[in-house]
Amino acid sequence: MYPTLDEVLDLPVMRAALPRVRAGSARLGVPVRWVHVSEQRDPAGTLKGGELVLSTGVALADPATDLPGYVSAFREAGAVGLAVELGQHIGSLPDRFVQAARALDFPLVELTRSVRFVEITEVVHGQILDSQFTRMRFTQGVHDAFRSLAVEGGGVARVLAEAASLTGHPVVLEGLGHRALSFAPAGVPAATLLEDWAARSRQVPVTPHPSTGGPEGWTTTPVGPRARRWGRLVVPRRVVDDDAAETLAMVLKHAADALTVGRLLGDDPVGPELEAQGELLQDLLRSTTLDEQALRARARALGLPAGGVLTAVVVDAEHDRERDTVEDAVVAARTAGVPAVVGRLAAGRVGLVLSCRSRDGEPATVDRVAALLPPGEGTVIGAAGPVTAFSDLSSALDEAAFVVDVASSMDAGRPRRVWRSADLGARGLLWQLRDDGRLLSFVDAELGSLLALAEPARGTMLETLLAYLDTGGVVTHFAGALRLSRPAAYARLARLRILLGRDLDQPRTRLSLHLALLALHQEADVAAPPARRPG
Repeated sequence: MYPTLDEVLDLPVMRAALPRVRAGSARLGVPVRWVHVSEQRDPAGTLKGGELVLSTGVALADPATDLPGYVSAFREAGAVGLAVELGQHIGSLPDRFVQAARALDFPLVELTRSVRFVEITEVVHGQILDSQFTRMRFTQGVHDAFRSLAVEGGGVARVLAEAASLTGHPVVLEGLGHRALSFAPAGVPAATLLEDWAARSRQVPVTPHPSTGGPEGWTTTPVGPRARRWGRLVVPRRVVDDDAAETLAMVLKHAADALTVGRLLGDDPVGPELEAQGELLQDLLRSTTLDEQALRARARALGLPAGGVLTAVVVDAEHDRERDTVEDAVVAARTAGVPAVVGRLAAGRVGLVLSCRSRDGEPATVDRVAALLPPGEGTVIGAAGPVTAFSDLSSALDEAAFVVDVASSMDAGRPRRVWRSADLGARGLLWQLRDDGRLLSFVDAELGSLLALAEPARGTMLETLLAYLDTGGVVTHFAGALRLSRPAAYARLARLRILLGRDLDQPRTRLSLHLALLALHQEADVAAPPARRPG
């Protein structure tokens, strides 16, 4: 924001005076906040701090001047340097004066050629004012950007991306438990940025205000209302430059305010940790990244341990209970003592990634978590896995969702709590082919004569066929399933044979008809048999 003393001395108007640094060369990097012309022996009360003082040496030419005290007075008044013009009043700087400046490490410059001080002040003040105006515009731009994100509900990811773009540094949002909830990497690999995050974060003191601390010099800003802080923003690197550190603190403060306001204004806010877990699941589902190290780093930063195996679980939830189902899943996993990442996948779908200790124990672990989920009418749970690589979770989530799709179309009265691909049988294949014209033609070829009947005859004959196939053609069981007498059952069966024109005693015929019934049930535009579903 302000030019340094070294930069001021390098300006053409200063170089024209042939400046020579006599003391304090190690402190030429200090910022110059103003240029002041003074011939006073005691500048106390005339300086605000950060000034470069210009002098023609009037006080130095007076034998009564206390030279060490003269240097000390400028330093104590806050001046960052003193430039003395030679020629008009003095031909050279007194040795005692130079030695006193060196003892205090106070920048002392002699100007060996005469210049107009007004030219120096005009140039430097112009730079400072221009820098201040630029700073003001930048600050206003930061304020406007984050205010818009807060009011419009820009989301955590957009707020962090904006902060990273404005500062050029990676920005991480962490929760109270030192879990990295979201981040904007700013070019830093996620695996590097989040490596051993919780342990490193715990070394940085949590303060109620923006601060810098810890062995790595992290800059942090609390997030949330003053009485209910729920996290903090972190730039996990050391920033040495004062102006850059000031800019960083300002941007983080605005970003934290945007996150706080955005959450307060949200229509249905969820906890920041659950939101972060949901974002990870969404990235896995969309295969946003398959970088194994990055995925592991993000998952570990969210509390999922390394080692063991992973299983994807999808729960079919009612649309108006998605949030409740997410919370129920979190409680179930915690009660079962199973590390998990939980989040909303899509409308009516909640996903979990469970960390299981071993392959052998994985089925029991999944069943234990599923058993703790509140029973809901029509709730279906699908699982896929176990897998060992995080990059395989995308396919596992897809498979679990597919299992739920198929299982949802099956008999809801079945006692099974968790469905897997192996449980689907022929239904899994038929579901994948449900829009295939060849399958639709197969259904028409097998069941066309029954489907051509008018209701209620069509439903009755479809139910009759299903009962016959389910009972294996045993007339006694067939009659019992339809609650018919044996003569009535034989009559119904005889009519079915005539309509189909098939030999129902042939196993291959029964297989074809059963597959056709299963496929028929998947067609949305054809009503399933009213009393039963094909098993």
